[in-house]
Amino acid sequence: MTSRLRVSHGEDGEPFEGGRVYVAPPDKHMHLDHGVIRLDQGAKVHFTRPAADPLFMSAAEAYGERVVGIVLSGYGADGADGLATVKARGGLALVQKPEEAEQPAMPWAAIMADHPDASLPVAEIVARVAALVKG
Repeated sequence: MTSRLRVSHGEDGEPFEGGRVYVAPPDKHMHLDHGVIRLDQGAKVHFTRPAADPLFMSAAEAYGERVVGIVLSGYGADGADGLATVKARGGLALVQKPEEAEQPAMPWAAIMADHPDASLPVAEIVARVAALVKG
C-alpha cells in the first residue's frame, strides 16, 4: 500500500500536523491531547496494545465534532467503544461494510455497539473523507 502522505510512528510529546499519517508504535497506546501525541504502555485494551479505542476516545474528548472515526477489517471488538464515543461527541462514525472486510469482527462490533453514521465499502469511505478534507 502506498500513500502520498508522509507516514510515521507517532512520538510522545510530538505536535501533530495535517497532511501526515501517524501510526501507533508497537506496544504503545496512542492518544491525542490538544495538538500533541501522547504514548503510554497502559493496560491492554481488547487484549492488544496499541488499540484503537484509546485513540478514538482521546480524539473525541479533545476535538469533538471535528473527529472522523473509521473502523476497518480486524479481529475482535477494538474500536467499537471508541467509535461510539466519537459519535456521542458529535464526530462522524464510519465503518467498513462487514461483507467486504477480510476480517469482519471489528466492523460488526462497531455496528452493534452504536449505530455508526454509515457502513460503506472502503472506496466510498475514502471518497467521503476526501470530500470532507476538501470541503
